[in-house]
Amino acid sequence: MARVTALGYIGIGVSDMAAWEQFANQILGLATAGKKDDGSVLFTMDNRDVRIVAHPSGEDDIVYAGWEVADASDLEALSADLGASGISTIAATAQNLSDRQVDKMIVCADPDGLRTEIYCDPQAGSGDFSSPAGISGFVTGEQGFGHMVLSTADPEAKLDFYQNKLGLLLSDHIHMQMGPDVTLTATFFHCNPRHHTLAILPAPLPKKLHHLMVQASTLDDVGRALDTAKGNNVPFASELGKHTNDHMVSFYVITPSGFEVEFGWGGREIDDSTWQAGEYDAISLWGHHRVEGP
Repeated sequence: MARVTALGYIGIGVSDMAAWEQFANQILGLATAGKKDDGSVLFTMDNRDVRIVAHPSGEDDIVYAGWEVADASDLEALSADLGASGISTIAATAQNLSDRQVDKMIVCADPDGLRTEIYCDPQAGSGDFSSPAGISGFVTGEQGFGHMVLSTADPEAKLDFYQNKLGLLLSDHIHMQMGPDVTLTATFFHCNPRHHTLAILPAPLPKKLHHLMVQASTLDDVGRALDTAKGNNVPFASELGKHTNDHMVSFYVITPSGFEVEFGWGGREIDDSTWQAGEYDAISLWGHHRVEGP
């Protein structure tokens, strides 16, 4: 079956655009790639202008996700597969294509109503990436912009959509002990060498997006970003640590919208010819201690 190959971009609705641009530029090291007449701001981390798009719509949550496929024939095949499974799709408008800087796109919704844009043939950006915070670069290319973790009150439908409809592949599970009698199992999926592009949390959290992750090119980038976040009094969600499953060395900060961003380095990569999905009973090998909120 045709399947998606990368998470190319996400759109977020925010209530404080100025705070978000400052956060993206100074803390994450993303560059502003453009501003739209409606007030939307495009943030880039490489040679594509559309990676994270902030819209002044006030949700303070994810409003769409853009999934890449290999080519137009795969896009057509995936559209047919979705239709055959009862998921309706529509063709993108010319304005959609222009806004996302892609040549072809179909649109559907995931089980929680998240706008899901599936596209091919992204256009090159407006110039070479230069981080305003001095980050040397980010791991993107065939691995997409990073990963996202979504919460849901209906994990069965959510898992079915992303695994069986979009074709993501199982990476592993983490069984998280939330209390004496409560265990939540997070499920991690990949669609390229990145260990996971998507994780699903089976919990009805206030926001669809629990966190997004950007992966820097060097460990020094993580250290510098950590110092910058502390120096600017950015609220932390988790201290520096290393995850059990993807081995990412990272920390978590809270965005102006209230969801989290993981800033990391060193994530392991998957070779599907040898990979075997694992089971873990801890999130981290060390660190990632949660920070108490105010």
